[in-house]
Amino acid sequence: MKEILYIQAGQLSNYAGTHFWNTQESYFTYGDVEEPLTNNDVSFREGIGPMGESIICPRLLVFDRKANFGTLAASNALGEVDDIEGENGSESPPGPWTDGIVEYRQTRIAKSVYQNRMEDFEEQNKDLSLDEEELGGVRYWSDFNRLYYLPRSVQKLSNAAEWETPDGDWGLGMELFKSYNEDKDLMEGDVRLFIEECDSLQGTQTINDTVSFGGFMGGFLTAFRDDFLKLPLLVFPIFSGAVSEEVDVDNRLSMKKKINDALYLRSLSELSSMTVPLQPASLWPCGWDNSVAPHRNELYRQSAFLSSHIETSTFPLRLKETTEDLSSISAKLNWRGTTPFVNLGGVFPVSSDEFDLSRQFVNLSIPGPFKASPQYSRLDVTRGFIPSCVTNYQSSAAALWSLRDPYVSRFHTPAYPIPTSFPIHADRSGRPIGVNMLASLAASSDTGGLFKNHATFVDDCVRRRRLNLGIDLDELKELGNDLWTLYGNYSEGGEGAMFED
Repeated sequence: MKEILYIQAGQLSNYAGTHFWNTQESYFTYGDVEEPLTNNDVSFREGIGPMGESIICPRLLVFDRKANFGTLAASNALGEVDDIEGENGSESPPGPWTDGIVEYRQTRIAKSVYQNRMEDFEEQNKDLSLDEEELGGVRYWSDFNRLYYLPRSVQKLSNAAEWETPDGDWGLGMELFKSYNEDKDLMEGDVRLFIEECDSLQGTQTINDTVSFGGFMGGFLTAFRDDFLKLPLLVFPIFSGAVSEEVDVDNRLSMKKKINDALYLRSLSELSSMTVPLQPASLWPCGWDNSVAPHRNELYRQSAFLSSHIETSTFPLRLKETTEDLSSISAKLNWRGTTPFVNLGGVFPVSSDEFDLSRQFVNLSIPGPFKASPQYSRLDVTRGFIPSCVTNYQSSAAALWSLRDPYVSRFHTPAYPIPTSFPIHADRSGRPIGVNMLASLAASSDTGGLFKNHATFVDDCVRRRRLNLGIDLDELKELGNDLWTLYGNYSEGGEGAMFED
């Protein structure tokens, strides 16, 4: 058994993470009816349910501000609110001082339509499907959560004060981690408990918002790496996208976000075994939103699309019959030793009678229209492809990227499951239970553009002597030099850039 510890931090990341875990539940099998497709022990561990029954829970740490957790209780009982009520939903008993005290209680957050429907489904075997109007009630990422979490999975950070502007503040994020770790004994407590209960931990898989949790996760990963030097770390950071905007020297928040992104990029180059930078949905190529059903909560639908690609690209790690782990996949994608940053892209969904990567491929890591840049290595995972679709995929990929084996790894797996919590278009036969799709991880020359854009911006800050960004001039110069070095590792035409037939 090779377990993975999962880490999520930030609102969008937890939306995506909730979709990810709901998908994992879709692989559960009950009894001896069918052979399981995945090894649940990789991602789950045993826990005790609210009725004392044995259940399995994600091996997961969830970081977010308290206001973003909704009805997810630290007791892991779906729908109970731990910060407002005591056990069993009753009010907490009064303290010893009662005379002359006026007590104010936060209004209890009502369960979502989806949570109530799940309870009806369990008790009365009712239909769990929701129409678009009912799904419009998604307010928090916990509103469509289908699993129980262990109490130590839930890491609630205090809400920022009204006068604070923590977004994009690297130093403040580092301080927040330091104080949280000291107050909660995070690294020696919950983190170490998760790790020590594993038989053979293969590493961690992290997704985090960089704007709100860049500095925090920089501190966390530094502390983690200090304690576990050799464990592989796979990180999916969701960047602000600010570097793609025109530089407004008078917009301090935008400038801070860009510096924050650059600092996190450099930190990941030192800490992570493999990093998959992700752009916000505003920078994804046009047309992606036609793939998922319309919804009033944009985070809900954006995260569903994003999660399908993250889940599929890492699917080989969780297959029951697999020889892959985080170390082997990192080694394949970074065989040169200088390309630990890879792009994530794919096609969702794939039609069996139409497949054209040049038109349909969506790159979630590189802003702007898709272009087929030279590649150093690639890992493709297909879902539900019939033989003719596999042939079309191979022909289309070969026409775009002249990359030979063994620098391409391919995994052909069953269709991507669609839980009732996923916003998907219904067809004539109704709501699909699975779709065909492709997800791809690739080390390519266009990744260098990310470092070049950030390095150019940092150099501009040095030239303008911008000193109000929480970083001094010497540190800015060093940051710029480091980013240019990273850019050089991906520049087109470098040694081993591509392998033509």
